[in-house]
Amino acid sequence: MFDVCRKCAISLAPTSWSDPRTLVAMAGCYLLVTALAASASADQASAREWLNRMSAAFEQQDYDGTFSYFDGRDLTSLRVVHKVVDGRQRERLVHLNGAPREILRDGEDVACIFLPGDRLVELAQSIPSGPFARAFVRDYDRMAVGYDVVMGNEGRIAGRRAVQLLIAPTDEHRYGYRLWLDLETALLLRSELVNQKGAALEILQFATLSLGADVADSALEPEQNPGMVVSHLKLANADALRHEETGKSWRASWLPVGFSMASADVRRAPGSLAAVNTLVYSDGLAAFSIFVEAMPDRGATAAQSIAGATVAVSELIATNHGRQLVTVVGEIPANTARKIARSVKLNGGR
Repeated sequence: MFDVCRKCAISLAPTSWSDPRTLVAMAGCYLLVTALAASASADQASAREWLNRMSAAFEQQDYDGTFSYFDGRDLTSLRVVHKVVDGRQRERLVHLNGAPREILRDGEDVACIFLPGDRLVELAQSIPSGPFARAFVRDYDRMAVGYDVVMGNEGRIAGRRAVQLLIAPTDEHRYGYRLWLDLETALLLRSELVNQKGAALEILQFATLSLGADVADSALEPEQNPGMVVSHLKLANADALRHEETGKSWRASWLPVGFSMASADVRRAPGSLAAVNTLVYSDGLAAFSIFVEAMPDRGATAAQSIAGATVAVSELIATNHGRQLVTVVGEIPANTARKIARSVKLNGGR
């Protein structure tokens, strides 16, 4: 499920790359795993085993459920259907309020279905069928550096017994998480992404959930709405790190411990042919993107916007290729995003 929902978030990226407020406003489909600060204990190994079981459950279980997602500002209702058919994952994500949208996945093929005029249309033309779609797949083996994971209390979500996991960051450069997993299947039932004080910034929770044989094949089929537009994308290989050489190779010269590059490519800014260098970094749980572009014709200034746990920070940097606008967007504290943005440089120079 996280693959599809993360693609939706990226697909709702900005109509103006240089406006961080737009970047934040359109990132509202992110479905986030969440936690609370906690100390290490003898439950550490058991808690990480639950994380691994959760990751496998999203890929191997058949499920059909409705859930709510609160990003700190807006509450969204969605339906997700997932089945493994002939050894291939198939998924369907449906927006239940707002503009009608569906995202379908069949193996590595993804189709986004929406109405003409939807902001999703504008970006669909500019996103390459590259590594963005896999950039946010969780890699829990890498979390040992940045997080402590312990067991919490048992609870009940969507009528099902659930175990709680508490994930605490080991520094100030990332957020914590609270997770409730289905006791029987380890499927994620509720998540909260929390700040350093333990306040929830984003919440996801299932309201209804069907599993196994109760999930019908017909639930994977989209609604037939006249006039809907279909945009096709293709997922990159989950195991491959793809970095497209473009003549300019940008990087962040400072990163919090545990973060490394997940992908890099060049996109075209919506409405123009201007190249936007895009870098995605992850620590196995949290992720952020860096967008580097030449100074826009209409100018831009340093700026910051925050919506829930998603921050967008823009900084202007001087290079041998002229002034560049660097924007960092992701689930990290604002001070961390600003420090990362100011550290961006060309490989081998400034």
